[in-house]
Amino acid sequence: MHLYLDTADRAAAEPLLATGLFAGLTTNPTILQRASRGVADIEDIHGWARAAGAREIFFQAWGEDTRTLVDRGLRLAELGPDVVVKLVVSKAGAAACAELAGRGIPTLLTAVYHPGQAMIAAAAGATYIAPYLGRLADAGRDAIGDVLAMHELLEATGSPTRVLLASIRDVASMVTLARSGVDHFTFSPAVAEEFFTEELTIAASQAFEEAVVATTR
Repeated sequence: MHLYLDTADRAAAEPLLATGLFAGLTTNPTILQRASRGVADIEDIHGWARAAGAREIFFQAWGEDTRTLVDRGLRLAELGPDVVVKLVVSKAGAAACAELAGRGIPTLLTAVYHPGQAMIAAAAGATYIAPYLGRLADAGRDAIGDVLAMHELLEATGSPTRVLLASIRDVASMVTLARSGVDHFTFSPAVAEEFFTEELTIAASQAFEEAVVATTR
């Protein structure tokens, strides 16, 4: 199981990374903007995320043509072997992904909304694809069904490309998809905290501590 934090907010990410439970960070220009950061801050974010324990850190290349995306992807990859270069699954982005993957650089094709796009990702040699579960549901699609179709397509064809599910709004959705074999998920720190709010677990923990106090002399 690989769990990632979808954020560039240092204050929110560091305590969760310190648990050792989360494999790293996923970002894109919108996520950087939400944290009042920009592409000029990528090197700094990489530094503190790695120091906090992130084993994979995802940064998105930007630009409208394949050559620009490749050049920026190469610069991102120079930050370290823990960097995964994200690209939108457009014609230019997929072509850039194929070139970067051919050079041995880990890649992710993002903003995936249709199972057919998983075929393009596999052909490009992408390490990951990132379907947007919540946004698929917002668009009236069969979000769970479409993500499962992507996962099943990749498994059936023997592709090493993995689904890294994004736009996740609750733990229950992850449980549903994990039961079918999806094992890479990225979500906000707020969703991450939901793993630790089970009331029965909290009550049991409190009872155990009370028992220790009651029997300590």
